[in-house]
Amino acid sequence: MTAVGRRGGARAPRAAVRGLAPATRAFALAAALAAASSPGAVGAQPKPAPVAAAPAASTSAAGQLDGATYDYEHPSAPASGAAEQGAAQAGAAAPPVPPERRWRGRAFVHRLAAAEPARPLPILVFLHGTNEARIEHRWMGGGQEGDVRRIAAQLMEAGRIPPMLVAAPSAVLPAAVAVARTSWPAFDLDAFLDATAARLRGVATLDRARVVVAGHSGGGCNKAGGIAAALGASTPVHAALVIDTCMDVDIALPLARSRPTTHVVVSWQTMTWAKRPIADFRRAFQRGVEAHPAAPGVLRELEPLVPTEPMPHDAMVPLVLRRWLPPLLSPDAAPSVPCVSP
Repeated sequence: MTAVGRRGGARAPRAAVRGLAPATRAFALAAALAAASSPGAVGAQPKPAPVAAAPAASTSAAGQLDGATYDYEHPSAPASGAAEQGAAQAGAAAPPVPPERRWRGRAFVHRLAAAEPARPLPILVFLHGTNEARIEHRWMGGGQEGDVRRIAAQLMEAGRIPPMLVAAPSAVLPAAVAVARTSWPAFDLDAFLDATAARLRGVATLDRARVVVAGHSGGGCNKAGGIAAALGASTPVHAALVIDTCMDVDIALPLARSRPTTHVVVSWQTMTWAKRPIADFRRAFQRGVEAHPAAPGVLRELEPLVPTEPMPHDAMVPLVLRRWLPPLLSPDAAPSVPCVSP
């Protein structure tokens, strides 16, 4: 079952879909029935956590994070830097990568995540939006918009999510993230995870079955890059959080055609970014979902939200992560995929 068309966390009642065309009405009613299923039922969908104030963080008075941050280079960086990270193999040269596709990585390991270095942990990969100001590690300690490390740390410390890792690339070439629709060209999620795993060797272990990719703003606008490219990686993405992006029609289909086992949640606000083809995006997404249905219990969610904090576009990041990481990382979020004999 899939769900499309949530508003503010509450699904539309049956009366709201009576005036729709038969196919669309059936689609909406199916979503309503899925929402009514009990949380423990086979194939039940993850339900968003209630929108609430930020959980209290047990950090120091100076606001320091209770964990360690690790920086690393793209595999195409000079071999000396890669060797220091234990990522290079003797005598192996990394293939050349165009500057616009390179990045500098940063990963955060909370104290709770570092407790058992060999235990595979879920990981959040965050793709920031446009960065004309050339701020390095935006949303990972750089910039003023926010810090996904702190958001995840608060959720872990509050017991709302299991220990997890947080990592993000920072573009090397500013032009690669200067325009939303061409940002993050052909982002290679597999290479990023490999480099992250190498940097954290002996510190923490990635669980490649629980990779959550979040793309904010320009991080989800490029139909051939960013979060769309990440969804086509060899590593199956557990969940994709598409946060207040351009909402262009040409990216709706790649999102809808995600692997049947990949949860996809598209969230947006119209308080500061109303002029987007949202209605056309919704129609294209719904058609794509109908043609490429997800596995039982896997989300295909469209969700308009109303942030109450200042700077609504930036406030969407903590709002969506606090809302969706808890249910997506719960044991019930694993899709129920029946075994089909040949």
